Amino acid sequence: MPNLTTPAILLRTHPFSDSSRVLRFYARDLGLVGVMARGVHRGASRGQGGVGTFAEGVAVISFRENRELQTLREFAPARAHLALGADVRRLAGASVAAELVLRHAGQEPHPQLFDSLSKGLERIEQAVPGEVIGEALALGWRIVQELGFGPELTTCTACGSVLEEEEMARFDLEAGGIRGPGCPAAEGSRRVGPVARAQLGTLLTGRVPDGLRGARAHVSLLDDFTTFHMLGGRRLESFRFLEPEADAGAEVPARN
Repeated sequence: MPNLTTPAILLRTHPFSDSSRVLRFYARDLGLVGVMARGVHRGASRGQGGVGTFAEGVAVISFRENRELQTLREFAPARAHLALGADVRRLAGASVAAELVLRHAGQEPHPQLFDSLSKGLERIEQAVPGEVIGEALALGWRIVQELGFGPELTTCTACGSVLEEEEMARFDLEAGGIRGPGCPAAEGSRRVGPVARAQLGTLLTGRVPDGLRGARAHVSLLDDFTTFHMLGGRRLESFRFLEPEADAGAEVPARN
């Protein structure tokens, strides 16, 4: 079996035996890959050495096509991202991103997704406390966009008309985008003003908009959107740790 060397981010780990663990990496050159790591003692998972979740580095993997679990030969971490696990808000944002990738990324290379995940985790880790929620939103929405689930923000999902920049709209969760003011509002839709729509558009690029307002409602929208379109109706528990710290404000996507 050939050995493949690739940048990789560790997204999940669980024990297989007393001395082995199953690791799930997102690798830049392979996509989502599960590996068996042998000779890893239980103490490593409790912070007594070993590699923690969200560590990023270079993995050497003994790879065979059509095999469920590959064999990890070596993983050399370059960034441990330890601060992500030391703060509940940072951990929640990173966990949301990891879960979306684990659920929907394929076993094929997607370098743009890898780069977005890598940069986003670093920004969440390095953000000052008041900016963590914004960075978590930016990474979450960027992953949604990279995976092909991004919402429609410029064209009405009901009639196909293009909205003017300053028009009020409503976000139709089931349709996955906005409805213009001339179309009937779908049940449970949210009002989305031009400021909130522009902010959401910026978040989809992986950037935090200047003067982000209504972070609590933005978190709620990301939670509802991913639950409906990506998670089969099952909410991620991590969102609960983001919302209490989010700041309510004006011009936000609000439930009807």
